[in-house]
Amino acid sequence: MKINDILSTIDKLLPKSTSIEGDCVGLQVQSGRSDVSHILVTMELSDEVISEAINLSVDCIISFHPLIYRPLTEIVEDERVGRLVSKLIKNEITFISIHTTFDAHSEGTSRIIANLLGLRVVSFLVPTPNCSDAGIGVICEAQQPMNEQELVKLVSDKLLAPVKYTTGKKTENITKIGIVGGSGTSFLKDALDANLDAFITADITYHTFHSVKGKMLLIDPGHYEMEQFVSLGIAKLIRNSIDNSVKISVSSVNTNPISYYPDNNWESLQNEYLRNVKINWNKQ
Repeated sequence: MKINDILSTIDKLLPKSTSIEGDCVGLQVQSGRSDVSHILVTMELSDEVISEAINLSVDCIISFHPLIYRPLTEIVEDERVGRLVSKLIKNEITFISIHTTFDAHSEGTSRIIANLLGLRVVSFLVPTPNCSDAGIGVICEAQQPMNEQELVKLVSDKLLAPVKYTTGKKTENITKIGIVGGSGTSFLKDALDANLDAFITADITYHTFHSVKGKMLLIDPGHYEMEQFVSLGIAKLIRNSIDNSVKISVSSVNTNPISYYPDNNWESLQNEYLRNVKINWNKQ
């Protein structure tokens, strides 16, 4: 299948117009290739993901996170982005990023997390202008009211991670919950304006916790921890729209740069999740 046809299909599924302004989505490295026969879907690129792609004879990687966020002034191998770009070109592997276009999709990042937590999605937190079926974040309802500790434990259990949180104005009967997968503190005002009982997002700073304490239960499970599930979601989305002659694989590489102390088995649980995704996907 031609790369341009794949890009056209992705743009129909995940229009660039739904991305957050300034985001880097689309074709980032072509590597001299015009045809694709095997796609590897990953949350983000690393040396290990490229090695996995080479072992699988992959010629295109579709990643949630972009590799190139700002203009490259040089491509050198002692710097992460330059090294990875060099490896892609040397091995003739195309690289495509989708990022916030998948965040904004109706079955995207935040919806996946809501489903994992058993919450019913009511609406987008911030609808995308001029697109009725896209938006950043979701507002959900719990099937049964929860107390603070029950929700915090549920997030930790389902997202396979320790969490940080601060108490809101409600510690009981929590039902209205907002989610923005990944870094969502720029949407904190939207969450407060929506009068949520709880808001789940990542990369929350110490002073942000202070500013929200007593107003809304604020839960931070971590950035990777919220987005580790996107690869499977992306693969499912594109599988139904891309020619069956193109093989699609889901990466089993854990790209989390963070380790835990004490580990309490978090890393093992995340690795097991990825292994199970690969096994179950290959059975299809």
